[in-house]
Amino acid sequence: MSLKQNFMYSSILTVSTYLFPLLVYPYVSRVLGLSNIGIVNFVDNLINYFVCISMMGIATVGVREIAAARNDKERLSRTFMSLLSLTAITTLIAVIALWIAMYTVPTLAEHRELLYVGIVKLSFNLLLIEWFFTGMEDFRYITNRSILVKCLYVLCVFLFVKDASDYKVYYVLSVAMVVVNALINVVYSRRFIRYSFRSIDMRPFLRAYIIMGIYVLLINVYYSLNTVWLGFVTDTDEVGYFTTATKLHTIIMAVLSSFTNILYPRVSSLLAQGKEEEFWHKITVSLEAVFLFAFPTIAFMLVAGPQLLYLVVGGGFEGSYLPLRIITPLVLIIGVEQIFVIQILMSRHQDNAVLRNCFLGAVISLLFNVALTASLGAPGSAIVWVAAEFSILCLSLADVHRKFHYAFPYRRVLAYTVAYLPLVALSCLLYYMLSTSLSPNFSSSHFLNFSFSESLILSISIATLTFVYACFTEVFVLKNKVALYLLQSVHLHPKQ
Repeated sequence: MSLKQNFMYSSILTVSTYLFPLLVYPYVSRVLGLSNIGIVNFVDNLINYFVCISMMGIATVGVREIAAARNDKERLSRTFMSLLSLTAITTLIAVIALWIAMYTVPTLAEHRELLYVGIVKLSFNLLLIEWFFTGMEDFRYITNRSILVKCLYVLCVFLFVKDASDYKVYYVLSVAMVVVNALINVVYSRRFIRYSFRSIDMRPFLRAYIIMGIYVLLINVYYSLNTVWLGFVTDTDEVGYFTTATKLHTIIMAVLSSFTNILYPRVSSLLAQGKEEEFWHKITVSLEAVFLFAFPTIAFMLVAGPQLLYLVVGGGFEGSYLPLRIITPLVLIIGVEQIFVIQILMSRHQDNAVLRNCFLGAVISLLFNVALTASLGAPGSAIVWVAAEFSILCLSLADVHRKFHYAFPYRRVLAYTVAYLPLVALSCLLYYMLSTSLSPNFSSSHFLNFSFSESLILSISIATLTFVYACFTEVFVLKNKVALYLLQSVHLHPKQ
């Protein structure tokens, strides 16, 4: 399957991963309320951290090794079973650790019923084996299966979640989606591999698995553990504000992540074939794609983000608006970070450098958490996340420059910043004009109190301005290579 087709299917998959929950989130946020949403998110983020312990480095090592072995069926089966066995051991360790925490940490005692459900999610993640299908670049299957299961999930949520007391039902349905996906994956995987424990050998993968696993655990300090810490030092309302703000951010990041995920096995293959020039060309194109997406998105979210969030979750989540604006630059920071960490350092087996940088980022995260989270609540957690990701980015840029003499295009970023500052000013002006028109008595105190229809008009108007401005700027001013390619691919240029 071509890279373009892979990107299409992966984009659909990744966007659907967040889009389907977004379809139900406005409903459940209104039905369950802020506190119950906070409880579910607190428990799920804790479970997700134990999932990271159980999966360790399989998401990167698994994709890399499966991609290398996919043309040899015998080697493919042996590699898969070795990696699966390794993951089974860490999953067992994670389940035991979670079980101990449930009965020794007082804060977790009141959520024990939900944690039992979380153990099911933790266990079935072993069989989810998405890393196998990613390494095989079978994005068509992953996308079709995922959309089918998510449609059933959305239907069940609307059928069975009826009032605030159904927050446990809501979490059970979320976990059931993981279970169904895992069972389907195991059945389908038998087309490619043979399940046999006779010739497994975990030793060749152990070092990379542990190193990349520590990397994943440290990365999750910035979000999952960050959320858990917030729940311990404040309350579930602050968790609700923070996770609601990040819900919108994760949807925005979906397309960028899908591009990084499908390009990782491809650039690893290029390096194996010694195609250095083509490798660095794809890195440059990746950066142009990030810039094309990130800058207009940041400009829009800084101005109209609260109104967009209000359209999604309704009233009662005003405490999410400031954290949402604080984490908005992460669209650019994480977008570039994924290219330098995943596509460059990981594909070139620079696992030690990645681990060191992530460790330093985790230290910064922990220090900022202690200093800010208890006093600032959700905005403090947002600041912690941005600070940690930015530190990782800076360290990764320095490593790539030192090891491979590839310089980050700082002048290009400056040009983008200068080009998009007028858009922010124009958006603020349009926001003010529409606000005074829609609400004659508009004042700063009314800033966050628009109705649904007013928020919809504001969001659509600023989104339209952003789209028109970005199209003109990317093509005629910045001459973005990806934008020009997309323009040609939809036949907007007249044929010669």
